[in-house]
Amino acid sequence: QQAIERGDLIPREEVLRKYSKREREEIAERVRYLKAAMELRRVRKQLHLSQAEFAKKMSVKREFISRIESGKQNVTLDTLYRIAEVTGKESQLSFR
Repeated sequence: QQAIERGDLIPREEVLRKYSKREREEIAERVRYLKAAMELRRVRKQLHLSQAEFAKKMSVKREFISRIESGKQNVTLDTLYRIAEVTGKESQLSFR
């Protein structure tokens, strides 16, 4: 908020206003994938695993992990459960 007040940043709403409704929806969809991607990368790095090591544990190709972490791969619930199993984490689904 201080950076916005100083003029260093532009509020997100102001930036999004410049896009059409359709473009805003596409951006929101992309953000969902990127949030999941960032979380997977965070957990993988926390476990000190390379993409190749992580992929081997999941029995998938490294490129699959790379696509997930770049937000280009839509993941299924099955994949999420497999990620949780490999990382020793609990998978949780919630609607807010």
